[in-house]
Amino acid sequence: MSVTIKDVAKAANVSVATVSRVLNKKSNVSDEAVDAVNEAVKKLGYSPNFLGRDLRKSETRRILAIIASTEQSFYSEVLRGMEEAAAVRGYDVLIATTRDDPDHEMHLLGMLFSHSVDGAVLLGPKLDAATISGLAEHNNIAMCLERLDDCNVLTVTIDNVKAGRDATEYLINKGRKRIGLLTTLQRSQSSIDREAGYRQALEQNGIGFDERLVYHGSYEAESGTRGCEELMRLADPPDAIFAISDMLAIGAMNHAINVGIDIGKDVLFFGFDDIQYSHIFVPHLSTVRQPCFMQGKLVVEKLIENMKSETPDRSLYMLPHSLILRETTGDGGR
Repeated sequence: MSVTIKDVAKAANVSVATVSRVLNKKSNVSDEAVDAVNEAVKKLGYSPNFLGRDLRKSETRRILAIIASTEQSFYSEVLRGMEEAAAVRGYDVLIATTRDDPDHEMHLLGMLFSHSVDGAVLLGPKLDAATISGLAEHNNIAMCLERLDDCNVLTVTIDNVKAGRDATEYLINKGRKRIGLLTTLQRSQSSIDREAGYRQALEQNGIGFDERLVYHGSYEAESGTRGCEELMRLADPPDAIFAISDMLAIGAMNHAINVGIDIGKDVLFFGFDDIQYSHIFVPHLSTVRQPCFMQGKLVVEKLIENMKSETPDRSLYMLPHSLILRETTGDGGR
Protein backbone atom coordinates (compact mmCIF):
# COMPACT_ATOMS: atom_id res chain seq x y z
CA MET A 1 0.00 0.00 0.00
CA SER A 2 1.19 3.54 -0.76
CA VAL A 3 2.26 5.81 2.07
CA THR A 4 -0.29 8.52 2.91
CA ILE A 5 -0.05 11.91 4.58
CA LYS A 6 -1.69 10.33 7.66
CA ASP A 7 1.23 7.86 7.89
CA VAL A 8 3.69 10.74 7.80
CA ALA A 9 1.77 12.63 10.51
CA LYS A 10 1.73 9.55 12.76
CA ALA A 11 5.44 8.88 12.30
CA ALA A 12 6.32 12.52 12.98
CA ASN A 13 3.89 12.74 15.94
CA VAL A 14 2.24 15.86 14.51
CA SER A 15 -1.15 16.68 12.97
CA VAL A 16 -1.97 16.13 9.30
CA ALA A 17 -2.39 19.90 8.98
CA THR A 18 1.20 20.40 10.20
CA VAL A 19 2.49 17.92 7.62
CA SER A 20 0.59 19.82 4.92
CA ARG A 21 2.09 23.14 6.05
CA VAL A 22 5.62 21.71 6.03
CA LEU A 23 5.18 20.17 2.56
CA ASN A 24 3.80 23.46 1.25
CA LYS A 25 6.66 25.37 2.91
CA LYS A 26 4.40 27.52 5.08
CA SER A 27 6.22 29.69 7.63
CA ASN A 28 4.01 29.09 10.70
CA VAL A 29 5.65 25.78 11.69
CA SER A 30 8.31 25.22 14.36
CA ASP A 31 11.78 24.03 13.38
CA GLU A 32 11.25 20.87 15.44
CA ALA A 33 8.07 20.03 13.51
CA VAL A 34 9.76 20.69 10.17
CA ASP A 35 12.64 18.35 11.10
CA ALA A 36 10.26 15.64 12.35
CA VAL A 37 8.13 15.76 9.20
CA ASN A 38 11.11 15.78 6.83
CA GLU A 39 12.64 12.82 8.68
CA ALA A 40 9.35 10.89 8.48
CA VAL A 41 8.97 11.70 4.76
CA LYS A 42 12.48 10.42 4.08
CA LYS A 43 12.07 7.32 6.25
CA LEU A 44 8.70 6.33 4.76
CA GLY A 45 9.54 7.34 1.21
CA TYR A 46 6.46 9.55 0.95
CA SER A 47 6.00 11.56 -2.25
CA PRO A 48 2.97 13.85 -2.68
CA ASN A 49 3.52 14.23 -6.45
CA PHE A 50 1.16 17.22 -6.67
CA LEU A 51 1.42 17.72 -10.43
CA GLY A 52 0.82 14.10 -11.32
CA ARG A 53 -2.10 13.97 -8.91
CA ASP A 54 -3.80 16.98 -10.51
CA LEU A 55 -3.34 15.67 -14.06
CA ARG A 56 -4.57 12.17 -13.27
CA LYS A 57 -7.70 13.30 -11.48
CA SER A 58 -8.47 16.47 -13.46
CA GLU A 59 -8.74 18.37 -10.19
CA THR A 60 -6.62 20.90 -8.37
CA ARG A 61 -7.25 19.61 -4.81
CA ARG A 62 -7.54 23.25 -3.78
CA ILE A 63 -10.39 25.03 -1.98
CA LEU A 64 -10.74 28.81 -2.00
CA ALA A 65 -11.77 30.52 1.25
CA ILE A 66 -13.14 34.01 0.55
CA ILE A 67 -13.27 36.27 3.62
CA ALA A 68 -14.38 39.89 3.96
CA SER A 69 -11.11 41.09 5.49
CA THR A 70 -8.23 39.96 7.68
CA GLU A 71 -9.36 42.27 10.51
CA GLN A 72 -11.91 39.84 12.00
CA SER A 73 -9.84 37.79 14.44
CA PHE A 74 -12.35 34.94 14.77
CA TYR A 75 -11.68 34.01 11.12
CA SER A 76 -8.36 32.44 12.19
CA GLU A 77 -10.02 29.58 14.06
CA VAL A 78 -12.51 28.98 11.23
CA LEU A 79 -9.67 28.84 8.71
CA ARG A 80 -7.68 26.50 10.97
CA GLY A 81 -10.64 24.11 11.02
CA MET A 82 -10.94 24.35 7.24
CA GLU A 83 -7.24 23.68 6.72
CA GLU A 84 -7.22 20.68 9.04
CA ALA A 85 -10.26 19.05 7.40
CA ALA A 86 -8.82 19.77 3.95
CA ALA A 87 -5.36 18.41 4.73
CA VAL A 88 -6.74 15.10 5.99
CA ARG A 89 -8.41 14.67 2.59
CA GLY A 90 -5.41 15.80 0.56
CA TYR A 91 -6.63 19.33 -0.17
CA ASP A 92 -5.10 22.75 0.34
CA VAL A 93 -6.95 25.95 1.31
CA LEU A 94 -6.24 29.24 -0.44
CA ILE A 95 -7.37 32.46 1.27
CA ALA A 96 -8.49 35.69 -0.42
CA THR A 97 -10.31 38.82 0.77
CA THR A 98 -13.23 40.64 -0.85
CA ARG A 99 -12.48 44.05 0.70
CA ASP A 100 -16.27 44.13 1.28
CA ASP A 101 -16.79 44.48 -2.47
CA PRO A 102 -19.31 42.16 -4.24
CA ASP A 103 -17.62 42.77 -7.61
CA HIS A 104 -14.30 41.63 -6.19
CA GLU A 105 -16.01 38.60 -4.65
CA MET A 106 -17.28 37.65 -8.13
CA HIS A 107 -13.78 38.24 -9.51
CA LEU A 108 -12.33 35.83 -6.93
CA LEU A 109 -14.97 33.23 -7.77
CA GLY A 110 -13.51 33.34 -11.28
CA MET A 111 -10.84 30.98 -9.90
CA LEU A 112 -13.62 28.44 -9.43
CA PHE A 113 -15.15 29.01 -12.86
CA SER A 114 -11.73 28.62 -14.54
CA HIS A 115 -11.07 25.40 -12.57
CA SER A 116 -8.10 26.91 -10.72
CA VAL A 117 -9.76 25.61 -7.54
CA ASP A 118 -12.26 22.79 -6.99
CA GLY A 119 -14.54 24.58 -4.54
CA ALA A 120 -15.11 27.86 -2.73
CA VAL A 121 -16.33 28.78 0.75
CA LEU A 122 -17.79 32.24 1.32
CA LEU A 123 -17.26 33.65 4.82
CA GLY A 124 -19.29 36.86 5.01
CA PRO A 125 -20.69 36.82 1.45
CA LYS A 126 -21.22 40.14 -0.35
CA LEU A 127 -23.18 38.82 -3.34
CA ASP A 128 -26.95 38.43 -2.99
CA ALA A 129 -28.74 35.14 -2.33
CA ALA A 130 -30.13 34.75 -5.85
CA THR A 131 -26.70 35.23 -7.44
CA ILE A 132 -25.00 32.78 -5.11
CA SER A 133 -27.77 30.19 -5.55
CA GLY A 134 -27.46 30.46 -9.33
CA LEU A 135 -23.68 30.06 -9.24
CA ALA A 136 -23.97 27.04 -6.93
CA GLU A 137 -26.11 25.20 -9.49
CA HIS A 138 -22.99 24.40 -11.52
CA ASN A 139 -20.15 25.05 -9.07
CA ASN A 140 -19.05 23.73 -5.68
CA ILE A 141 -19.86 26.66 -3.38
CA ALA A 142 -20.59 26.73 0.35
CA MET A 143 -21.09 29.43 2.99
CA CYS A 144 -19.73 29.52 6.53
CA LEU A 145 -20.49 31.77 9.54
CA GLU A 146 -23.14 33.70 7.63
CA ARG A 147 -26.37 32.50 6.09
CA LEU A 148 -28.63 34.20 3.57
CA ASP A 149 -32.41 33.92 3.44
CA ASP A 150 -33.67 31.97 0.40
CA CYS A 151 -30.16 30.88 -0.57
CA ASN A 152 -30.00 27.29 -1.83
CA VAL A 153 -26.38 26.66 -0.87
CA LEU A 154 -24.64 24.38 1.62
CA THR A 155 -24.26 26.55 4.74
CA VAL A 156 -22.62 26.03 8.14
CA THR A 157 -23.28 28.59 10.87
CA ILE A 158 -24.93 28.99 14.28
CA ASP A 159 -28.48 30.00 15.16
CA ASN A 160 -27.78 33.73 15.53
CA VAL A 161 -31.40 34.47 16.44
CA LYS A 162 -31.27 32.06 19.37
CA ALA A 163 -27.82 33.32 20.37
CA GLY A 164 -29.03 36.93 20.48
CA ARG A 165 -32.11 35.84 22.41
CA ASP A 166 -30.06 33.81 24.91
CA ALA A 167 -27.64 36.68 25.61
CA THR A 168 -30.45 39.21 26.07
CA GLU A 169 -32.48 36.85 28.21
CA TYR A 170 -29.47 36.29 30.47
CA LEU A 171 -29.32 40.04 31.09
CA ILE A 172 -33.07 40.09 31.79
CA ASN A 173 -32.69 37.23 34.27
CA LYS A 174 -30.09 39.38 36.02
CA GLY A 175 -32.92 41.83 36.72
CA ARG A 176 -32.17 44.26 33.89
CA LYS A 177 -35.10 45.93 32.09
CA ARG A 178 -33.46 48.75 30.09
CA ILE A 179 -31.21 46.81 27.72
CA GLY A 180 -29.37 48.73 25.02
CA LEU A 181 -28.35 47.20 21.69
CA LEU A 182 -25.20 48.11 19.76
CA THR A 183 -25.49 46.97 16.16
CA THR A 184 -24.43 47.99 12.65
CA LEU A 185 -25.73 49.92 9.69
CA GLN A 186 -24.19 47.23 7.46
CA ARG A 187 -26.99 44.69 7.20
CA SER A 188 -25.29 41.30 7.30
CA GLN A 189 -27.65 38.42 8.02
CA SER A 190 -25.92 37.62 11.31
CA SER A 191 -26.49 41.19 12.54
CA ILE A 192 -30.15 41.04 11.52
CA ASP A 193 -30.59 37.68 13.24
CA ARG A 194 -28.92 38.80 16.48
CA GLU A 195 -31.13 41.88 16.57
CA ALA A 196 -34.19 39.66 16.02
CA GLY A 197 -33.13 37.53 18.99
CA TYR A 198 -32.76 40.64 21.13
CA ARG A 199 -36.29 41.75 20.28
CA GLN A 200 -37.71 38.26 20.84
CA ALA A 201 -36.20 38.11 24.34
CA LEU A 202 -37.74 41.47 25.24
CA GLU A 203 -41.15 40.46 23.92
CA GLN A 204 -41.14 37.05 25.61
CA ASN A 205 -40.37 38.72 28.93
CA GLY A 206 -42.97 41.44 28.65
CA ILE A 207 -40.49 44.27 28.06
CA GLY A 208 -41.45 46.86 25.48
CA PHE A 209 -39.05 47.56 22.60
CA ASP A 210 -37.58 51.09 22.76
CA GLU A 211 -35.96 52.30 19.53
CA ARG A 212 -33.96 54.87 21.50
CA LEU A 213 -32.00 52.03 23.11
CA VAL A 214 -30.68 50.82 19.73
CA TYR A 215 -27.53 52.34 18.23
CA HIS A 216 -26.54 51.60 14.61
CA GLY A 217 -22.89 52.14 13.68
CA SER A 218 -19.98 50.17 12.23
CA TYR A 219 -18.07 47.12 13.47
CA GLU A 220 -15.14 49.16 14.85
CA ALA A 221 -14.55 49.60 18.58
CA GLU A 222 -14.87 53.37 18.17
CA SER A 223 -18.48 52.87 17.08
CA GLY A 224 -19.15 51.03 20.33
CA THR A 225 -17.65 53.96 22.24
CA ARG A 226 -19.88 56.46 20.42
CA GLY A 227 -22.92 54.22 20.86
CA CYS A 228 -22.42 53.84 24.59
CA GLU A 229 -21.90 57.59 24.97
CA GLU A 230 -25.16 58.27 23.13
CA LEU A 231 -27.14 55.69 25.09
CA MET A 232 -25.85 56.97 28.41
CA ARG A 233 -27.04 60.49 27.55
CA LEU A 234 -30.66 59.32 27.59
CA ALA A 235 -32.86 60.57 30.41
CA ASP A 236 -33.47 56.90 31.27
CA PRO A 237 -30.20 55.22 30.23
CA PRO A 238 -29.73 51.45 29.87
CA ASP A 239 -28.80 49.24 32.81
CA ALA A 240 -27.32 46.64 30.42
CA ILE A 241 -25.93 46.61 26.87
CA PHE A 242 -25.86 43.74 24.36
CA ALA A 243 -23.46 44.27 21.45
CA ILE A 244 -23.56 42.14 18.31
CA SER A 245 -19.74 41.89 18.35
CA ASP A 246 -17.04 41.88 21.02
CA MET A 247 -15.24 44.87 19.48
CA LEU A 248 -18.38 46.97 19.82
CA ALA A 249 -18.77 45.84 23.44
CA ILE A 250 -15.13 46.63 24.24
CA GLY A 251 -15.44 50.07 22.68
CA ALA A 252 -18.58 50.68 24.74
CA MET A 253 -16.82 49.63 27.95
CA ASN A 254 -14.02 52.10 27.23
CA HIS A 255 -16.54 54.91 27.48
CA ALA A 256 -18.15 53.40 30.57
CA ILE A 257 -14.81 53.21 32.35
CA ASN A 258 -13.91 56.77 31.38
CA VAL A 259 -17.12 58.17 32.90
CA GLY A 260 -16.89 56.11 36.09
CA ILE A 261 -19.60 53.49 35.43
CA ASP A 262 -19.12 50.38 37.57
CA ILE A 263 -19.22 47.66 34.89
CA GLY A 264 -20.84 44.46 36.11
CA LYS A 265 -22.89 46.39 38.69
CA ASP A 266 -24.22 49.71 37.40
CA VAL A 267 -24.36 48.47 33.80
CA LEU A 268 -23.91 44.91 32.50
CA PHE A 269 -22.24 44.25 29.13
CA PHE A 270 -22.59 41.23 26.82
CA GLY A 271 -20.61 40.77 23.59
CA PHE A 272 -20.54 38.28 20.75
CA ASP A 273 -17.79 36.02 19.25
CA ASP A 274 -15.42 35.46 22.22
CA ILE A 275 -12.41 36.97 20.45
CA GLN A 276 -9.09 36.98 22.29
CA TYR A 277 -9.55 40.55 23.52
CA SER A 278 -12.72 39.56 25.37
CA HIS A 279 -10.73 37.80 28.10
CA ILE A 280 -7.73 40.15 27.96
CA PHE A 281 -9.64 43.41 28.39
CA VAL A 282 -10.36 44.22 32.04
CA PRO A 283 -13.04 43.69 33.17
CA HIS A 284 -13.34 40.41 31.27
CA LEU A 285 -16.23 40.41 28.82
CA SER A 286 -19.21 38.03 28.94
CA THR A 287 -19.91 36.93 25.39
CA VAL A 288 -21.43 34.39 22.99
CA ARG A 289 -18.88 31.84 21.82
CA GLN A 290 -19.18 30.42 18.32
CA PRO A 291 -17.65 26.97 17.58
CA CYS A 292 -15.41 28.58 14.95
CA PHE A 293 -13.03 25.66 14.43
CA MET A 294 -15.88 23.18 14.09
CA GLN A 295 -17.73 25.41 11.60
CA GLY A 296 -14.64 25.57 9.39
CA LYS A 297 -14.03 21.84 9.69
CA LEU A 298 -17.62 20.85 8.92
CA VAL A 299 -18.03 23.14 5.92
CA VAL A 300 -14.95 21.69 4.22
CA GLU A 301 -15.99 18.12 5.02
CA LYS A 302 -19.44 18.69 3.52
CA LEU A 303 -18.08 20.63 0.52
CA ILE A 304 -15.67 17.83 -0.39
CA GLU A 305 -18.50 15.32 -0.07
CA ASN A 306 -20.49 17.49 -2.49
CA MET A 307 -17.62 17.43 -4.98
CA LYS A 308 -17.92 13.66 -5.15
CA SER A 309 -21.72 13.42 -5.03
CA GLU A 310 -24.29 13.28 -7.83
CA THR A 311 -26.84 14.97 -5.53
CA PRO A 312 -25.12 17.82 -3.67
CA ASP A 313 -26.16 18.63 -0.11
CA ARG A 314 -27.67 22.14 0.08
CA SER A 315 -28.56 21.92 3.78
CA LEU A 316 -28.26 24.58 6.47
CA TYR A 317 -26.22 23.23 9.40
CA MET A 318 -26.46 25.17 12.67
CA LEU A 319 -23.89 24.27 15.32
CA PRO A 320 -24.49 25.04 19.01
CA HIS A 321 -23.22 28.27 20.57
CA SER A 322 -22.48 28.84 24.26
CA LEU A 323 -22.64 31.75 26.70
CA ILE A 324 -19.29 32.60 28.32
CA LEU A 325 -19.98 34.41 31.59
CA ARG A 326 -17.37 36.78 33.00
CA GLU A 327 -17.03 39.94 35.05
CA THR A 328 -19.05 42.31 32.85
CA THR A 329 -22.27 40.54 33.86
CA GLY A 330 -21.23 40.22 37.50
CA ASP A 331 -19.89 36.70 37.02
CA GLY A 332 -16.43 35.53 37.95
CA GLY A 333 -15.45 33.40 34.93
CA ARG A 334 -12.58 34.13 32.55
